[in-house]
Amino acid sequence: MPWMPPTTPLACEALAALDRPLVAWRDIGEFDSDDFYSDYPPGEISKLEREVRKLGMRRVWRMERIWQPSAEDPAAESAAYERGCRQVGGVMIVPRCLDDYVVQAYRAADLDDDPDADPEVCGDLDAALDWAQAGICVLQQSLPWPFFDVLPYGQLDNRPAHRLLYAYAMLLRHRQPRKAGTWFRAMVYLNPNDNMGARFHAPGGPR
Repeated sequence: MPWMPPTTPLACEALAALDRPLVAWRDIGEFDSDDFYSDYPPGEISKLEREVRKLGMRRVWRMERIWQPSAEDPAAESAAYERGCRQVGGVMIVPRCLDDYVVQAYRAADLDDDPDADPEVCGDLDAALDWAQAGICVLQQSLPWPFFDVLPYGQLDNRPAHRLLYAYAMLLRHRQPRKAGTWFRAMVYLNPNDNMGARFHAPGGPR
């Protein structure tokens, strides 16, 4: 995963509001890239996937998840979430909740949770990218650096991290497609199963 320097005012504000990083720990077992791709027909594996396959055995990680409460959740959970809220960028969020940054990013871009929307109808992309970058800076506090291992999407607790990375890459492609490709590529390295389809936007991915 590329390093995101916390240089924007919003990222600095988010990190200042962070009482502690999210917990990340090694999960049971290892991910065998060669075994994962062994059933792929030779003609159907892309250049990117061949590179991931060469990585062989890698450790698997799982992250603590801070939930955004829904209307169906018990009142106690909503109250606990509200107690954790802090003002960041003029908005009340839980600084350790990665999904909060995704929501604010899409809201700023006026995408209504649709990252594939036409960039001409987007709102403030600069503000949207700032929110996504701030979330990634929070994520980076939780994982060892440099991070070469696997963060499986199949683990529910890992999904906010993938949603955040995907949101940032999809927003960034409207401004800097080549740079966005680096992040899509990193998502496939993090999660070879690629549940979010990042490989279709990454250099060397299937077309």
